Amino acid sequence: MADRKLSALTELTTPAGGDQFLVLDASESTDANKNKRIQFTTLCDHIPDGSVAAPSLGFISDTGDSGFFRSGEDEIAISTNDTFNSKFTTTGFQVGSGTATAQLHTFKATAGDDVIIENTEAGSAEGPNVVLYRNSASPADNDVLGTIEFRGEDDAGGAQSYAEITASIVDASNSTEDGRIDFNTTTAGSLSTVVRLQEGRVGINESAPEAPIHVNNTDTQILRLECPNNDASSGADIRMYRHRASAVGQDNDALSTVFFRGNNDDSDAAQREVDYAQVQAVIADATADSEDGKLLLQVQTAGTMTTQFEVGAAQLFIGSDVATDAGVISTVNFRGANDNSTPEDINYSALVATVVDNADGAEDGRIQVQTMSGGTLATRLDIDENKIGFFGATAAIQSTHVADLAATATSGTLPTANGTMTIADAAAPTNAELLEYCRELEAKVNSLLAFASAHGLMASS
Repeated sequence: MADRKLSALTELTTPAGGDQFLVLDASESTDANKNKRIQFTTLCDHIPDGSVAAPSLGFISDTGDSGFFRSGEDEIAISTNDTFNSKFTTTGFQVGSGTATAQLHTFKATAGDDVIIENTEAGSAEGPNVVLYRNSASPADNDVLGTIEFRGEDDAGGAQSYAEITASIVDASNSTEDGRIDFNTTTAGSLSTVVRLQEGRVGINESAPEAPIHVNNTDTQILRLECPNNDASSGADIRMYRHRASAVGQDNDALSTVFFRGNNDDSDAAQREVDYAQVQAVIADATADSEDGKLLLQVQTAGTMTTQFEVGAAQLFIGSDVATDAGVISTVNFRGANDNSTPEDINYSALVATVVDNADGAEDGRIQVQTMSGGTLATRLDIDENKIGFFGATAAIQSTHVADLAATATSGTLPTANGTMTIADAAAPTNAELLEYCRELEAKVNSLLAFASAHGLMASS
């Protein structure tokens, strides 16, 4: 074969594994044996191990400071500026110095960002995206899809999971899929779910939330709203806004209700929960610029939720909205403790309102004022229909009018009452003395009649 320059040879752009090179074997001491051949595959399979300071595969511009080297058995490492950067191992890809325990494991000794995913797309489409995809051949309900774990050490040097975010399948049925996300934290060494997002609901310490926000906790203080503003304005407000979407409000719209629920003694769990009381706000008058509202306090009465207290526009109502003849509408008790070694609650006074007759158009009512005396609560004032009674006496209708006593003299002048008189001899009073006494009695009787009339104890005329 004629001698040709290397530059004159045809360039091989797609070398095969069996292609051969002429090499000079530096390990041979005999010159005659130094010229040898080597296959392309063998060359690629026998790159020197290299080191951090002298990578096996480097770059001209970096003068051999950066490149690839073998850091250990079945490991490919990357060196940058004579410094270890990262490596591929049988476990996975490792960034930084340490012992990798996952397919991707980063090590860093300083604070700051460890992983940044940046997307420079200028449109409105989503990105950057992080997708945790559990590609199971047999997906099933309650499969855990992925977990983000926040791990640290305890004071004994042990690794501890302090918090987790876990996603799971709730329902894997095609076209009706449901999922959930759990936020888990460690309390007293045990990891438990604190917040669960499932099917459009949020459960706080609740595994099966039954409302958009469902809180289940043994603390006596379940909810605390705090506002630290240093002023006299309202803070930590709660606003409940109920409306008919884009429609106007209407009279008697129930706006919001606060329910107070507990269990009854029914052995059937489905029949056990009962709303024992509730506070409800209602639109009384929706007329623009003259709106009225009302607030209802309702309690269970013999198994029926009834309104016992209503605050309306410039008026207050006390009593049940269910009334029967002779039925007590409401009792207002004024309660305090006594001086018992174990103090007892005592009703010291009371107002009792009663239906006398609930016939439409002929309604009658009654109210009693009661006070405690000698340990007994008794009626002191009884107003019944158009009757009134004092100190336990049966209520009686108003007395008809009694005219003033009027005395006239055919002749002579009657004495004028002045509130006092003197009889010289009680055994033999004179006519003048008796006449004066009668005039004094007349004045007193007329004063009593005036008092009775002025205070409604008898008719005024």
